[in-house]
Amino acid sequence: MIILLLLLVASEEPTVLMPAQPMIEEIDPAEYVVGPGDILWFSVQGLGPAMLMENLDGSILYMTITPDGYAVVPSTGAWPVAGLRLYEATNLIEAGFAAKYPGLRGMAGLAVIRTFRVPVTGQISNQGIYNVNGASRLTDLLNQAGGIASSGSWTSIQIVHSNGDTTEVDITEFLLSGCMQSNPVLSLGDRVHIPEAEEFVNVEGAVKMSGSPATAFGNSPEYTAWFGSIRGTVEYIPGETVSGLIQRIGGTRTWASRDSCYIMRILPGGNEEKIRAPLDDPLIDPLLLPQDRVVCPGIPPIVTVSGFVYTPGVYSHTAGMGVFFYISQAGGLEREASESGIKVILPDGREVGIRDIPVVPFGSAIIVPRKAFVGWEDPLLIFTSIASIIIAWKSLE
Repeated sequence: MIILLLLLVASEEPTVLMPAQPMIEEIDPAEYVVGPGDILWFSVQGLGPAMLMENLDGSILYMTITPDGYAVVPSTGAWPVAGLRLYEATNLIEAGFAAKYPGLRGMAGLAVIRTFRVPVTGQISNQGIYNVNGASRLTDLLNQAGGIASSGSWTSIQIVHSNGDTTEVDITEFLLSGCMQSNPVLSLGDRVHIPEAEEFVNVEGAVKMSGSPATAFGNSPEYTAWFGSIRGTVEYIPGETVSGLIQRIGGTRTWASRDSCYIMRILPGGNEEKIRAPLDDPLIDPLLLPQDRVVCPGIPPIVTVSGFVYTPGVYSHTAGMGVFFYISQAGGLEREASESGIKVILPDGREVGIRDIPVVPFGSAIIVPRKAFVGWEDPLLIFTSIASIIIAWKSLE
């Protein structure tokens, strides 16, 4: 019987088995929980007859864990492995095979990770049921569902398990420190619910919010304090300081004035109080309150060109370049432009001429005025004017 089994295994065509989706880490046999749909591999090695060894060379048996949780090796045995750690399941199979066929050694492992579906409800961009695999973590599911909605809580995500127990997860711990315990692996039967956050803090300025536990409103004029800045809301966490908040949302942009950050706080009477909050001064790191507005100003790396150029607008700053580089970016001077009258407004508000500034710093504004008497430079207009004078003089005679 065993010869028939092993010959059958050895005669099967090679099978290429790939995971259902990319993983961010290796499977740990001490942590991975086996379940229905997982595919295990099984191979045999040992000191059997030479004929058996020849037939077993390179042969692998693949077995899918049955819906009721069993791993089955034909003509050998079936073992209940669902719910066991991977190393427990493989040890059980290998020990069972050794007991059935003394002198032969079987080896088992995980070939393909199972896929299953997990529903997501609550304050999520796209509620629904999503496909995950046995190695998928909470962030994988949240990304599939489009991310947490602006009103959702990042600190109290609820995972309801099949046995009725609920685990509350603060995903910000993973985002800040990479702690995998705050980004748990999902299991068959889990349901994820995103509750509504209770309180918020507002943030604006030269900050990063992409991929962070915050909702950014973008760069539209309605929501932008100045060009390149961003504004959004973040869930309020009791006891958090300004520096902790900025770290939680991803930090500041390269052009941020970190020592100029501040809080605008609404007082009981309705007035606002401005509180200094320099990010790099550990002695001044005020605690936040709900509805605080944290502002981190900065000078964006752009240069504005306006006036009599062909395409006025905002252009990216290029280190070491002068005034006419940015004018060329704006399409060049129009015929009516006054080259000698060009002026530059520096980020600190000072006004200088083009001869006084060989290199334009970012945050500057270049203004190109109009010539005083453009018409006199047009030959046709000059000729017409002279002709009109002659005609008028003749008429007087």
